[in-house]
This record gives sequence, structure tokens and C-alpha cells, in this order.
Amino acid sequence: MNLEEISDALKTSLHLRDNPVGVALFKREEDIPKDIGIAERPFNYCQMIQGARIKGESFLAHADYHKCKGGASGLGLLECPENISSGNLYFEKLHKCATREAGARIAGDMPRIPAGSTVATYVAPLNKIVINPDVVIIAGTPLVARRIVQAEMYTRGGRANISTAGIQSFCVDATAVPYLKGEVNVSMGCDGSARNADLEDESVVIGIPFDILQEITPILKEHYGDWDAFMRTKPT
Repeated sequence: MNLEEISDALKTSLHLRDNPVGVALFKREEDIPKDIGIAERPFNYCQMIQGARIKGESFLAHADYHKCKGGASGLGLLECPENISSGNLYFEKLHKCATREAGARIAGDMPRIPAGSTVATYVAPLNKIVINPDVVIIAGTPLVARRIVQAEMYTRGGRANISTAGIQSFCVDATAVPYLKGEVNVSMGCDGSARNADLEDESVVIGIPFDILQEITPILKEHYGDWDAFMRTKPT
């Protein structure tokens, strides 16, 4: 299936009202297609994802066009800022932890793409992105996440290993973790994406490596109806 077909199949099988979003992380300037326009101004990464998901917008952004430096550091565009790595941001400003040391452990345990390995990010609706993405992000109900995990387990077996802290959901949980581990990851979202990008409180965020997405889309397309029918059929 091509990207448009994959997007359509995901929307149908997962009952999505919004776009699946493709993310490409460029390692070299020469890899960036010349016909992709640069973002018109700095945005938070979560705003880029939500813009692609809800409005069909596309964003090419180097480090200086990433308004949130915590998100940019998770994506490998720059070093983690000291106010985050020290725990100060989570402790003093966001009140996410009891001590500065706990905040430092939150930051230190976050999977991050090595600083400097990404020169630019490209975010676009999956059916409009002009190259194969590295990761595809979907936001939806817990049932959407359940179906994606079930499809991943369908041929591989095993169990999903979910990594999240309720902080940096789109950038770390849904992009860096799938990119680094090559596995689906599910995030509960974060207060930053709710405040800055209007992520709905009832939504979870799922990041899927593109290689895995190509495997599971036919599975979802073929089996979601049976799974839904079984779930909604009450025992007699």
C-alpha cells in the first residue's frame, strides 16, 4: 500500500476522525527534499503534530524553529537544556515532582535521540507527506491504542513495553521512543501538549515506527471488524 492507502486504511479500521501524522527526522541537510517549505515561524513540536493531525498542515523545522527546547532535545536537534536536565523545570516551575533530584531522574531517564544527530524535523499528514516517514503518530481513544498494540502482537507475539512519564508525550514518548527502540509506544499525553496544542484529555498518543506500520495496517484492515464484533457481543 502507498501512504495514502495506508492513511485511509488506518482511518477506517481505527475510526479516526483526524489524520495519522508522518514524522521524518533528517540527519543531513542534503537529505531534505528541495520542495518542502520551511515553517513560517517557530512552533512547539506538539503544535506541529496537532496542526498536521487536525488541520492537514505540514512543517519543516530546524532547531531554531522549535519553540520548545525540551522537545527539540528529545528529537536530537540540540543538547538537553540545563534547566531540564537539572530537574529545576519539573520541580520549581511545573511542580511535577517532590524534589529537584526526582526531576533530574525524570529527565535523565527520558529516551532521547543523541544531540546533533537530527538537523531538521518534517511533520505532515501521512497522506500528504512527500517521503516515507520514520515514525507515524496517531492520537485517539484508548481503544485505538489497544487495536494498534493487538495488531503489533498478532504475528510477533510477546508483550508491548510502554515507556512514559506523563511528560513530553509527542516528542519523547511518541517519536523518540519508537525511533530508538523500533517498537510501538503509547503515551498518556502531557500537560504541555494539552496547554500548548489542545490535546484532548481523553486522548492517548501512539507512536509507530514506519516499518511496523506497514506490517500492521493490513492486519488492522482485515481483523478490526472481527475484533470489534467479539468485543461488543455479550455472552448469553
